[in-house]
Amino acid sequence: MSAPQSQRERAAEEYAVLSQLAEEIQREINLAQSLIAEIDSTVITLKNIGSLEEAKEVLVPLSAGVYVRAVISRQEKFLVNIGSNILVEKTLEEALSMLNQRREELVQLINKRVEELNAVISRAQQLRQVLVQR
Repeated sequence: MSAPQSQRERAAEEYAVLSQLAEEIQREINLAQSLIAEIDSTVITLKNIGSLEEAKEVLVPLSAGVYVRAVISRQEKFLVNIGSNILVEKTLEEALSMLNQRREELVQLINKRVEELNAVISRAQQLRQVLVQR
């Protein structure tokens, strides 16, 4: 086996690994973006519940396309999952602060993963150049 052929095979193997890594990083970015959208929606909902003047009837989703009617009134405290299915009572301000902190952590994670993805893509493009050379 010649040295150039061996180099091309190593480049092809590395390219395949980098392609898989890029896909995984992209999935992580997409998941974090979905979580941010969920947090944003939750923040809006909490603010709306916290500002209710009178009880309102709402539809509560149970599962895919199944809802139950419920009456909700202004709430001063909310139950927040802090991990391992442990719920703690938080004020509206505390719950919003916790959600905003989590959102900021996700934004930082996305920024870090985007940098990593760009580095992987850059290296993959270098390898592609090696592979298309004759």
